[in-house]
Amino acid sequence: MLTVQQAVFTVESLMGKVQQQKQLIHQLIQENEYLRQENKQLRKENEQLTYRVQKLEARTKKNSSNSHLPPSSDRFEKKRSSREPSGKKPGGHEGTTLCQVEHPHHRVVHRVHTCQGHINHLPQTR
Repeated sequence: MLTVQQAVFTVESLMGKVQQQKQLIHQLIQENEYLRQENKQLRKENEQLTYRVQKLEARTKKNSSNSHLPPSSDRFEKKRSSREPSGKKPGGHEGTTLCQVEHPHHRVVHRVHTCQGHINHLPQTR
């Protein structure tokens, strides 16, 4: 059986815990209200951004073939060539380019005799 002093102590501790619980409930209610407001604001912003994305996507899908826009406004899609690939390697045929060699068979020296900017004769040097 509890003594009066023990019963008072237990009641006081319970009253303290009840006060703590009330404070916690009050904090949670305030936090819940703040989060609801933030959620509402974010939903509104999301709706606006979704609408903007839809408008931009619709704009990129328009071109001269499906709207009144001129062909010069077709800028988002690459035009596909109607040419079929031939299967050949790009570039000229073999031997059209010369590689620099370490020891050439002969050299050809091309000298400039006049300056094109001033039409003066340049001194001949060797």
